Amino acid sequence: MSNQRIRFMRPTPACVAGMAVLLLLTGCGNWSDDVVRYRQVLDGTEPATRPAYDGTEALPLVRALQLANADNEAIATQGENYVQALAEKMRQAGTFLPTLSLGPTYSLSGTSGGTAHRLTVPVSASATGSLANVANLEAAGQNAQQRAQVLLNERETILLQVVQAYYTVIKAERQAEVYENSLKLKAERLRDQEARLKLENAKPLDVAQSQADLAGTRVALTQARTDAANARSALARLMGTATVAGPLTDAYVLPTEIPALDQWQQQAETGRQDLQAATLTVEATRSGLDAAIRQYYPSVTINFDYYLHSDPASIQNWTGGVSAHLPIFSALAIEADIRKAWSVYRQAGLSVSQTRRQVVDDVNQGYQNLQNSRQKIADLQTQVDAAQRALALAERAYELGATSNLDRLTQQDAALTAQLNLVSEQLSAKTNHLVLLRATGQLGRVIQNQP
Repeated sequence: MSNQRIRFMRPTPACVAGMAVLLLLTGCGNWSDDVVRYRQVLDGTEPATRPAYDGTEALPLVRALQLANADNEAIATQGENYVQALAEKMRQAGTFLPTLSLGPTYSLSGTSGGTAHRLTVPVSASATGSLANVANLEAAGQNAQQRAQVLLNERETILLQVVQAYYTVIKAERQAEVYENSLKLKAERLRDQEARLKLENAKPLDVAQSQADLAGTRVALTQARTDAANARSALARLMGTATVAGPLTDAYVLPTEIPALDQWQQQAETGRQDLQAATLTVEATRSGLDAAIRQYYPSVTINFDYYLHSDPASIQNWTGGVSAHLPIFSALAIEADIRKAWSVYRQAGLSVSQTRRQVVDDVNQGYQNLQNSRQKIADLQTQVDAAQRALALAERAYELGATSNLDRLTQQDAALTAQLNLVSEQLSAKTNHLVLLRATGQLGRVIQNQP
């Protein structure tokens, strides 16, 4: 190595400050807070904790919803999409900050006097200013808000699936109970027909019909049990538990007063998350269009290099420069970007219109289904009352010996069927009300402020 003096240049205060900023910017990330960020979108300032549930205890509807809200992969996946949108917003914000880099270089060259060595350690700073960056930052912020609405919409979808699976279990298990009681009745009816056939008071066709009726009831019982088991499996999947084996206690109270249809539609306009997400997409694509157009505007780049070390010694301590860029002919690239941005913007507007129509249809259908259930409940209650009176009369007649046991069992079956129809419709009314809440983007409120 040549005997050349190594010269160390003392950094200035400005250089020291620049290095401090560099260290601050590269070490400010706390990645463990990202999950908290999207949980705050779902739960507010206090992220929800997973309720205790061992799979065998009684499960009310609200707890099932809370379990799904706290631990569901589909919701968490949309949460990560929101975090990624925040990261993109951070990246766009970084375009307004200078970049600092340390780029040491070492070179060797052969000369007539031997080998020359050169080592330089510069700190480089650069910054580029463009109006397109402003629009890109606005679009990134709007995309992050859109992702937040998509996250909430996904939560609403999952919660509705929990509701549907939950009440499917209850309905199927209630049906199974009725079919079990019907089996007893129809088995007794078959024995009665067989006895009558021996006494030549019945026809073989009557016995065959009773056998077919009994077999059909067994098939219905098997299907009801299968439906209940499948719905419990789906419920466990949505809740993130291994099994749901305990009783479902429901406990959700249907409001006695239901707002008018126009009120539901107004709530959907402001509360439906997918509609809000579509609107934010329009705003983001508009900012993207602005960014494409602003490519025609000039941009300015500032570069600055400060040499921390130079070997051999150099009289050059720093260099700086300013450059401007003004596109004159871009080979139609900018024109193509603008044309595409306009198409994306129009497409986003169509999506808003389509989503709004879907929201209106969801609200209309949900409201009509709820009103239909409320009317059917009133009529079914009348049917249950009549069936109970008929059963009481049959019991009294049986005690007096005026009717057979088969007649009494027939009235019991009719009463049980009427009660099942009433309970099923009451569960349908609850489901329809929760579906209507989903249609207006309010289903998530069911789990808020609940024990």
